[in-house]
Amino acid sequence: VNEPGSLYPTIMSIDLYPAIIHEGDLSPDSFGPEVDEICNEIDASCKGFGTNEKRLLKAMGSQSPETRCKVPLRYKELRGKELKNVMKSECGKRNFGTALQFLAVSPIEADCDMIKAACKGVGTNELLLFTILCGRSNTEVELLKKKYFEIHTADLGRVLDGELGGDLEKMIFNTLQAAEEIFDSDYHTEALMKEDAAKLYEMGQGKRFGTNEAGLFKILCDRP
Repeated sequence: VNEPGSLYPTIMSIDLYPAIIHEGDLSPDSFGPEVDEICNEIDASCKGFGTNEKRLLKAMGSQSPETRCKVPLRYKELRGKELKNVMKSECGKRNFGTALQFLAVSPIEADCDMIKAACKGVGTNELLLFTILCGRSNTEVELLKKKYFEIHTADLGRVLDGELGGDLEKMIFNTLQAAEEIFDSDYHTEALMKEDAAKLYEMGQGKRFGTNEAGLFKILCDRP
């Protein structure tokens, strides 16, 4: 969204999580009959010998982000089981089973689980971490850090500090600060844009020896 007469976007980063995550409203009254129908369809897909994966995928994969937040809570309330554990038991640990486990939790919990998976074992899936963490709004970065600690009892910044190095670590570090400025047409002017462009050149292509990555990333991550 641009302010009238402005060449610059008011917000560059975006919110990906549904409003229900931002508001934290997951009271039982908010579930509704649609959620119960999905829980019943999941049970029907897993009933008997073998799992009807096609039917299960339709039930799990056709939900809106908001509904994805409600179904795991309602499923546990109705069946006394964690939906993610049911998906693991029914579909295994390979790609299909892993995808279903991510769909069996809210989008923010799925992001936390994917970050955990990206840091598991030998080596780090840096591309996955970059995809999840970069470009998020300040609010969602803070929500993600809080949720990660809640689920995995570990500080996300410290976890990533032990997994990353070099330029990507500097980029992720700036992202985790959740310091993107709110657009102000009186401050974020064409003059500032030219000033930033000059600084970026001096820190990168115009620098005689090496590149000032930390300075580059700070400008790129802080500006709206």
